[in-house]
Amino acid sequence: MLQRGIRKTSSQLIYESIKDDIIFLRMKPGEEISIQALSEKLEVSRSPIRDALMKLQSEALVDMLPQRGCWVSKIDLDRVKEERLLRVALERSVLESFKTPIKESEIAKLEYFLALQKEAVEEGNSMAFYSADDSMHAVYFEVAGLTRFWELLMKETGNYRRIRLLSFDAEGVARKNIEQHQALVAALAKGDFADASKIIGEHLAKLSFEKDAIVKEHPDYFVRG
Repeated sequence: MLQRGIRKTSSQLIYESIKDDIIFLRMKPGEEISIQALSEKLEVSRSPIRDALMKLQSEALVDMLPQRGCWVSKIDLDRVKEERLLRVALERSVLESFKTPIKESEIAKLEYFLALQKEAVEEGNSMAFYSADDSMHAVYFEVAGLTRFWELLMKETGNYRRIRLLSFDAEGVARKNIEQHQALVAALAKGDFADASKIIGEHLAKLSFEKDAIVKEHPDYFVRG
């Protein structure tokens, strides 16, 4: 039964629960969605399930066709490119907006999430890795006082986030991510925000080179818009 987050509405929790299942690939791209099955799983009526699915449709994560059914959207490669560019633009803008050194306590947060990523790689846990990865990137926005930008990215980059998860098993990807994160934290600790911005651009551009191998490995998960 859905019982998380006292301060959140039931509708919001239903939406987040279904979205998490899609983003973390527990619901696969192209998989048919049963509103009745979700209603029984979450122990809610069908109406809020439909509302959540309509919201996810607006985020290009669900396809709904009247009288035909509902499916998890396949990963749109054209949209992946757009979403990646949005993330690069916002993250670099945030890092370039910093004027004073980041506090030690904030560097400690970054190092904590980096440690969680290393543990996740050792365990082969892609979901834990990217949860810690997202939490680490969110710190930059918190420091800048721009958490609404981060919320926008989480809302609008579902295709990009799914292909990132699929990249976890590609050879050398997780190791390279950690190396770049280490360099990024080191640059922020020194107050070298120009170098941090450069690193984040390179970090988020990696997927352009990894994409073809991922698509070859999972051809049924992808479509071009």
